Amino acid sequence: MDHAYVLLTEKEEMWAKMLMQVLKDNAIPCTPIPVYGAGVVLKTGVPECFRIYVPYDSMPKARELLNQLFSRST
Repeated sequence: MDHAYVLLTEKEEMWAKMLMQVLKDNAIPCTPIPVYGAGVVLKTGVPECFRIYVPYDSMPKARELLNQLFSRST
């Protein structure tokens, strides 16, 4: 079993938190890494976005959940 973490996506803070909760609810561990935008850091020091990493073995299910959560219906 491979325990290396790989990048799933990068999302704004609000969406990242929602995605992390969905992953947690589906027993998929994840690690958020803050991405600081220059404008926000100068004003608040708060990250604009998070890169969400999941275990390599969990990637297929995590990607499926990501697509379900953020797919656009036409």
